[in-house]
Amino acid sequence: MNILPQPKKLKKTGGTVSLAGLNIVLTSRCDSRIFKAAQKLRDEIFGETGIEPAITKVLGNPEVGGKIVIDSLNKKGEGYKISVCGRCGGIKISGESLAGAFYGIQTLRQMIATEGEDIPCCEIEDKPDMKYRGFYHDASRGRVPTVEGCKQMIDFLAYYKHNSYQLYIEHTFEFDEYKGIYKAFGYMTAEEIMEIDDYCYENFIDFVPSLSTFGHLFRLLESKKYKDLCELDEYKQYNNPWVNTMLHHTINASDPRSIELICSLIDQYVPLFRSKYFNICCDETFDICNGKNKGKDKGALYLEFTLKIIDHLKSLGKTVMMWGDVVLNHPETMERFPDDMIMLNWHYNNDPPVWTIEKFAEQRFGQVVCPGTSCWNQFVENVGYAEQNITKMVTAGGKNKVFGMLNTSWGDYGAVCPMTCTLYGVVLGGALAWNHKTKTINEKFDKAVSELVYGDPSGETVKLIRAIGKCEDVLTWGPFVNALFDNRFWYVENPAPLPTDSKPYADNAARCFEIAEQLRRLDVQSEITDDLRIAAEGLGLMNEQMVRIIDKLPEPEDGRVEKWIERYTESWLKYDKPSELEAVCNVMRGKKFGTQWLLNH
Repeated sequence: MNILPQPKKLKKTGGTVSLAGLNIVLTSRCDSRIFKAAQKLRDEIFGETGIEPAITKVLGNPEVGGKIVIDSLNKKGEGYKISVCGRCGGIKISGESLAGAFYGIQTLRQMIATEGEDIPCCEIEDKPDMKYRGFYHDASRGRVPTVEGCKQMIDFLAYYKHNSYQLYIEHTFEFDEYKGIYKAFGYMTAEEIMEIDDYCYENFIDFVPSLSTFGHLFRLLESKKYKDLCELDEYKQYNNPWVNTMLHHTINASDPRSIELICSLIDQYVPLFRSKYFNICCDETFDICNGKNKGKDKGALYLEFTLKIIDHLKSLGKTVMMWGDVVLNHPETMERFPDDMIMLNWHYNNDPPVWTIEKFAEQRFGQVVCPGTSCWNQFVENVGYAEQNITKMVTAGGKNKVFGMLNTSWGDYGAVCPMTCTLYGVVLGGALAWNHKTKTINEKFDKAVSELVYGDPSGETVKLIRAIGKCEDVLTWGPFVNALFDNRFWYVENPAPLPTDSKPYADNAARCFEIAEQLRRLDVQSEITDDLRIAAEGLGLMNEQMVRIIDKLPEPEDGRVEKWIERYTESWLKYDKPSELEAVCNVMRGKKFGTQWLLNH
């Protein structure tokens, strides 16, 4: 049986139990969330058998024969047991807690998805290794998800037993300070956030607020009202506007108005969430002490400002999370951070420095390891790269007994990759966080993901996703955008000139179109397959555009790019607000735009 995350103990006992005619019985210890999960289970049983189970709730401990009994022991923990009993012809799910019962239901749903009507008799005993199993969704750069888009992601996370969800917010919420800065088509409202929070609660997911409070304040610090609070009065402008949005917008930590402003943002955001946690970010403060505070001690000023933010949130009863990159660069500050906070340790390369996990593990505060799905600056996640990063980070985290795992998905350079094209990495992170002994980076795991995520037991879908990753090794979105805007591949570090030979990109384009055709011919087709095909075609068109840049050829008049843009736009708007869609489409047309365009959109 393909079950993800893999259960700790699974013993087949022989025979099967047919789902046809089994009603669902909840014990009185189950709440409305278990009832809603049972309704999803009911619908999937109906889809397999054509017979709709009734759902009821009873006192005491009902007999299992001829039923699916769901119970919670109302203890601590997220473990569960499942017994599929051929002798009595019934199924029992027993959770240590309500969350455990919920996760048991998810496992049974996966068994139905892969086994059909007849469920193999077995005994399952399972519980997670990591207490915190989260996913981080960039809702500021490129794509701003709709409520429906968030709910789709929450359903997916719950199915694979994640228990936390964060949206990265810079300017994309209706803060008072951002009035006149955000635009109506690209921000989230308080009502939307509360609706997402409720939906997370229904699915045993902690919706943790995450807000940029130190660096990465591009639209705020470029506004006339708050421009004087930027650490730098002037900075080098790059031709690529997306680079400008990510650099040089660190707030002046020594100005008392700065902490007043940040505390105001926090106060508007905190009441919308149930979570006891708050992620203040505070990462990549590139310009601290390079402008208005030149000559001051960077570590000391960073510590002073972040502790003010932390103290404010503690006064509101919140436990603070924050990215740990700056702290690692200033290890002298580590012992000054309170022991009741959590450091988010992120690294995204395929050979991450696991020594940093050991370094943080020596401290009093908690730690969450934060790998990445390697989907940013790409049309499709690069599975071959991401699996190395995720596996090494989570494995090292397990050895050091960290609090948990937060798998990240960023939106650099317009977020060309939709969530549907980054699901392998999400499942991989959750599988390892739940069960550290899971064997990954092998054909068996790929087939399990292919069957459960993409409905393709042949494994061909994942093979094609891996093939797209190899095409992205030749050329991906970030270098291409830099080539278009500035005729070189990289901006900030080690600028590289454009190649003079266009043939590798012409060959790569042909391979991308071939993969798109193979996706079209798969026996199993879905919304995800469609998005993967659109992405492969977009990657092919991008490589053709690269050939035109190198060979200085005119734009074609065959209309293929515009036809692709129509399909890509339709796909984007299913689950995301328009946001930077127009910018991405213009780049695909070979058109440039300036930083001011992004400020106005």
